[in-house]
Amino acid sequence: MPSFKETYNAIKADWNAGEKNFNIECEMLSDGMQVKCIMGNPGGDPFELLIDAPGGLDGTNKGPSPLLVILSSIGACIIAVTKFWAKIMDINIEELKVFSRGHINLGALFGIDDSKIAGYDKLEPVIRIKADASEEKINELMDKVFTHCPVITNFGGASQIAPKVQIRK
Repeated sequence: MPSFKETYNAIKADWNAGEKNFNIECEMLSDGMQVKCIMGNPGGDPFELLIDAPGGLDGTNKGPSPLLVILSSIGACIIAVTKFWAKIMDINIEELKVFSRGHINLGALFGIDDSKIAGYDKLEPVIRIKADASEEKINELMDKVFTHCPVITNFGGASQIAPKVQIRK
């Protein structure tokens, strides 16, 4: 498995070296609202993630809800991209935490008021960082993170989601 620096340099030398496709299979399970998600893992066994819902939403509360997974993805991606950019900018991060906050009204999800957004109407990740750099350099780092984080980019509406339905008989 190549190192970060080797991967970075390979893509810098040849843009096409950065082309990747990611695929995840999610399958409904019979217990509550459980969904098993299977993700590829280059060089190892696939990762499995159990997603569920709390009891009040017919779930078994055995795993995070899809809404919590969204917040986790935002926080995890911010941390990963911050670490990448810190390497690129030669900044040593001593401490990094992301507190992902989201606000939603489930009434929109249930169609009680279709004029409201059926998802988070506000996403506010709070990043706490301590590094061996000036405040100006850390702000520059975070500007790079916020403009290059794929999850922020996708949730900002940059990628069209084009569902395709395949009806089985």
